[in-house]
Amino acid sequence: MLRYMRKEKVIIIDMLNMYVRNFSAFAITNDNGNLVSGIYGSLASIRSQIEKHQADYAIIAWEGEGSSERRRKTLKTYKEGRSFKGLNRKHFDYSQEDEKDSFARQLFLLKECLDELPIYQIGVRYLEADDVIGYLCKKVLKDNYEKIIISSDKDYYQLVDESTTIFRPIKSKANPQGEYIDVEWMENKEKVYPPNHLLLKAVAGCTSDKIDGIAGVGEPTVLKDFPFLAEKKEYDVESLIEYSHQQKNKKYQKYIVNSDLIHKNKKLVQLVDPDISMKSVDTIYNIMEKTKLKFNPPKFRIKLITEGISPSNIDNWVGSFSTLKTNAITL
Repeated sequence: MLRYMRKEKVIIIDMLNMYVRNFSAFAITNDNGNLVSGIYGSLASIRSQIEKHQADYAIIAWEGEGSSERRRKTLKTYKEGRSFKGLNRKHFDYSQEDEKDSFARQLFLLKECLDELPIYQIGVRYLEADDVIGYLCKKVLKDNYEKIIISSDKDYYQLVDESTTIFRPIKSKANPQGEYIDVEWMENKEKVYPPNHLLLKAVAGCTSDKIDGIAGVGEPTVLKDFPFLAEKKEYDVESLIEYSHQQKNKKYQKYIVNSDLIHKNKKLVQLVDPDISMKSVDTIYNIMEKTKLKFNPPKFRIKLITEGISPSNIDNWVGSFSTLKTNAITL
């Protein structure tokens, strides 16, 4: 009799996304009165995600140096003028300069702590974290592992498939513990087949990334005008334009006129098949192949104590991180 062998679970964390949420939301200080909400909250969140998903492996994706430059060659205004994600003013009375100093200090210490944990860390020059995550899911890990992306960013919706789920750690009355985004959820809630979600963004744009879409067209309008995007079939920009040419309704003219804009935007939001250099590909594989996973509890404890962080449940933290495997992921 054949026995069912479950796929090993890999959680993939958009680390800056997680860090910013923790840094901004909580009023946590160390024994010296310094803010530690970023590092404490992030480590606690990573531990929580390991336990929640019973992960075998954890991968952290960082923003690479000059990560926005590649897309700015296509769109000069890409992510231009993004404001500093500061503290929740209900809890803090810090100057913006103090906030930035604290943000950088905690981020540096967080990276040092993560070095002592059995976790892969990947940051590639000129690549954003979502590029790394997209490449890992579709090209490196593929269907060999059960992958869970941890992020509140909806850009990842296009990556959802039978072996890739998103966990959005955003609590609400309907989802007090956060929400899982899988293929069924996408079809029932978003009304779109996951790979086609990038076409919604290509047409409607993305305000947070300063990507302008077709004026007056939002994602609900795109879904209404192109209902076939809900079909279990992957479509491309040419499918939208060809369909528009076949319609007698004048409202479709705007899609034809703006076909170049849609093509450009798709290039900007594409994660399913990211256009990255061979050097970047080699870097990702080298990190995955050469990283020696290890867990050093004494050094981990010392780094926390040095920062004046003394979690009362530190033994539970150590226990959670020790459940991660230290043998390498098979590529």
